[in-house]
Amino acid sequence: MNTRILTTAALFLCLLSAPGMAEVETGKTYRIVPVTAPGSSLFVKNASLDAGADIVLWTETHVPAQLWTVGKTSTHTTLRNAYTQQYMALKSNAKGSTTRTSASAITARWRLEPVDEAENVYRLLPSTGTLCLALTATEDGTLPTLAEPTDAPAQLWKFVEEESPVTEFSASVRDDMIDSYIARFAQRKGLGLRTFSNGGWGECEQLEVILDAYETTGRKEYLTLATQVYNWFYDRVGDTWTGGSRGNYDWFGYDFNDDVMWQIIAVARLALLTGEAKYRTAAQKNFDLVYQRAYMEGPGMMRWAEQTGERTSTNSCIMGPTEVAACYLGTAGCGEEYFEKARDLYEKQRQYLYNPENGQVYDNRVLATGSMNQWASTYNQGTMLGAATLLYAHYGTPQYRTDAEAIARYTLRELCDGHRIIKVCQVNDGDLCGFKGILMRYVRRFAAEFDLPDYNLWIQQNAFHAYNNRAENGVTASAWLTKSTTETATNPFSCSTAASAAANAVVPDTVPTNIALRESSQTAPQPEALFDLSGRPLTRRPQGKPYIRDRRVYL
Repeated sequence: MNTRILTTAALFLCLLSAPGMAEVETGKTYRIVPVTAPGSSLFVKNASLDAGADIVLWTETHVPAQLWTVGKTSTHTTLRNAYTQQYMALKSNAKGSTTRTSASAITARWRLEPVDEAENVYRLLPSTGTLCLALTATEDGTLPTLAEPTDAPAQLWKFVEEESPVTEFSASVRDDMIDSYIARFAQRKGLGLRTFSNGGWGECEQLEVILDAYETTGRKEYLTLATQVYNWFYDRVGDTWTGGSRGNYDWFGYDFNDDVMWQIIAVARLALLTGEAKYRTAAQKNFDLVYQRAYMEGPGMMRWAEQTGERTSTNSCIMGPTEVAACYLGTAGCGEEYFEKARDLYEKQRQYLYNPENGQVYDNRVLATGSMNQWASTYNQGTMLGAATLLYAHYGTPQYRTDAEAIARYTLRELCDGHRIIKVCQVNDGDLCGFKGILMRYVRRFAAEFDLPDYNLWIQQNAFHAYNNRAENGVTASAWLTKSTTETATNPFSCSTAASAAANAVVPDTVPTNIALRESSQTAPQPEALFDLSGRPLTRRPQGKPYIRDRRVYL
């Protein structure tokens, strides 16, 4: 006897013998599971928000794009996706037709023909005719098609109720995304030593994601993890970051000035969040080293690399991070001179690498020839947005707010699709795969500084879309517009962008009172006792600098 037939029959009997449930009810939400593939369910392909998107079979990843809410017209049933809010429809009522999404319930009417109503097993038929929805295969991406009715299990669908369906971004979704990322990629290298990528500038960005998570949740384990990641970096690189590394740790500080600057940013943030002077000292020392070797006196701009490319080339990828790093060091108490450096560099970037008319941040300029690349990226838009926001927080100059708003508008208009989901950098490897995570971080600071909640909603939208395209192992690769798989979601730097979106998507009523998101415009209650990061008493809350109240750090 054919073993394949036996296997299919066994699966069918297994489903029908599962614990009983009430019949499918209007208003409830279900996974629609084929009896021949109990580990899969119907999914809007790539979680597409467009009408007309294919509806396919996919391995169950427990996301709203695989959930369907049952509705009723006067005579028929409708099935509405819990994420896209589009209805399940057919391209036609002809044999072989496939399923797609539709914005209209009128064109998306079904009949549920019970096979075992107590077990919620049905045939799915269009509103007219005798054809029914069937599967020809059980691989991910298979399109169900209309077929002549038979007794084949491939035409039977089990409705599995989701009692508490997730239909919007929430604190639980955020925590799931962050914790799944950490569980998948944080490697232990010894007592108090952990790593994600074992080197490279991507490691710095992943360290920042964990700091973001601490800032927006207040969970101490994230700060502990961040210190462990830094410990491994320190073990491999030491306290001078403008050279190489030892062992199997990839570090390119001998060449790329932006790599070093990213680590300076992360460690300056560690100083602010822990109050420990060793982090501030290390960040300040290495900023001074990079600034000394990379600052070009004539044009007043930073050189991108010491060995790679044109030595008279400046890039936004070094200008923006240097400005941000200088602001953090100034905030950490290293002196007003760091804010001044940030201000002066920002003005040069604004002059040579920015279009104030539309908010576009240009990529690079070769100063010797004047040639320029006007390509805009989420990396450069993000860092200049961050610099403008931090400089406004310190100086209060209206131009910085004007620039920040223009940069944010350009990014939303030009680098996102019609649903406000970032459409660029849909890659899972190389430097570009980590760019979007940078943007998310600085949009959060921008939204908080200027009290613009719609931009926080924008981060939530992107985080939730990435969540709906997660892989079976709970993480999402950087190509957020495509469903991740366990084969594509393997690069920790790539997957960090979705974790960044989650960590930076501030959820209402869950921001801890001990982590403030603003600096000079922070409206925290006046405390009874204030201290600086060294523990010295303060008579009033400092403007633009961190302080301690009730043993909690405010930025």
